[in-house]
Amino acid sequence: RETVWFFWRLTRPLSRLIFPVPAAAPGTGKINLDKGRVSLQKNQTVSLMKGGRPLLSQVRMGLGWEPAYRGKDIDLDASVIAYGPQRNHIDSCYFGKLQIVNGAIKHSGDNLTGEGGGDDETITVDLGRLPQEVSGLVFTVNSFSGQKFTEVAKAYCRLLDATTGEELVRFDLTSAEPQTGVMMAKLIRQFSGEWEMTAVGEFVKSRTVRGMVKPAAKAL
Repeated sequence: RETVWFFWRLTRPLSRLIFPVPAAAPGTGKINLDKGRVSLQKNQTVSLMKGGRPLLSQVRMGLGWEPAYRGKDIDLDASVIAYGPQRNHIDSCYFGKLQIVNGAIKHSGDNLTGEGGGDDETITVDLGRLPQEVSGLVFTVNSFSGQKFTEVAKAYCRLLDATTGEELVRFDLTSAEPQTGVMMAKLIRQFSGEWEMTAVGEFVKSRTVRGMVKPAAKAL
């Protein structure tokens, strides 16, 4: 028995060195749309596949928020930044540029208050019409007036089927930081051609989409 115990003590560190078991980060892991609507946590990824096939080609990203304090307007700006395979910036779609990449990405226009239910601003993406050079999209929200996200309540983004209006994926921003920008989610084209959506929820000090280009590239 002593010999066996000595052998176990001798080999145990070696076995742990050869076969390390990494701890799973909270909120990580990839899922698909086979079971219907998906509610993401921060850093979770969902493949836009159902039954092993791409579910749709045209999607709409709805972004919404409410003032944290009654009677106070919150003017936030939703945008999407398009990148190439080398994380190179291709173009940005926002309230000042409502269409990019030949109309494959379209913005609904500026919402100045954030009041009312439903999406405050939407961005429609025709995945089937996106040029191959576009391999990544990062959806952002900024406060041009300088209001911090600690003054915002119920910020979220949700991905819908642009044809039927069916909600497919939702990410609720459950925490806030005193910053003026946040990267909400990203869509990444895989080598197989499928698209994956990941909830990001990272805050940035930037009042405009221009200041989000470099941080968002790092988030891809």
